Amino acid sequence: MPQHIQSTSRYLCSLLILLISSSPLQMVKADSSQPAPGNYCPAADILLISAEDLSSSLELLMRSRAAQAKGDFAEMASTLTAAGATLQQAASRGAAARTALLIHSIILAKANDNYEQLLTWFPLLHNAILTLPNGRAQSAAEDAVGRAKTLMQGEGTGDPLEELRKARHYITCDGLSLPLQIALDEHARLVSKTYLNHKLVVPKDYDKIIDSLRNAMTFIMENSKNPVQ
Repeated sequence: MPQHIQSTSRYLCSLLILLISSSPLQMVKADSSQPAPGNYCPAADILLISAEDLSSSLELLMRSRAAQAKGDFAEMASTLTAAGATLQQAASRGAAARTALLIHSIILAKANDNYEQLLTWFPLLHNAILTLPNGRAQSAAEDAVGRAKTLMQGEGTGDPLEELRKARHYITCDGLSLPLQIALDEHARLVSKTYLNHKLVVPKDYDKIIDSLRNAMTFIMENSKNPVQ
């Protein structure tokens, strides 16, 4: 075979190998355009408002624990209840958090396989998502909500509640919401134990919720000067 034909063949083979080997990289790059869930965090002003709520919650929890140590169970219970209200307030600050709570409420509202009642909430949910700044996370959440609605209407296959969970996670800030959720769960456990028998509660029962609030406030302080969004 002439040398120039051999050179041309080698060049074409090399080009073909290069195109084939580059295809997976191009696919990975396309997939990376999907936003990472759990990274949709509030601006600094919203974070600092949440910090005010958490500071109030922490002070009330310390008062509740001190009252328990003194045997003042009425004060213990009342301040514990008040701490729960401020914790819930902290968890709802900002448009994304409010929308995530709305999604969670819709998930909790499912009582059976009939989605008719749940579908009545979707116009409100759609409007809530539109209050969020335009961006990849907002678009991904809207798409997931759209898929959930389609599935609830009997079109396609899949779990609509799982799509709602995905939508919620796209507009959630894990650095803040995870310790906050632990605190809320611990608060519910403490309240339940108090109502069951307040004498069963000991100061150590407060440790986990206090640690969770510290973690949440640390995240806020570290991100309020240089907001992550």
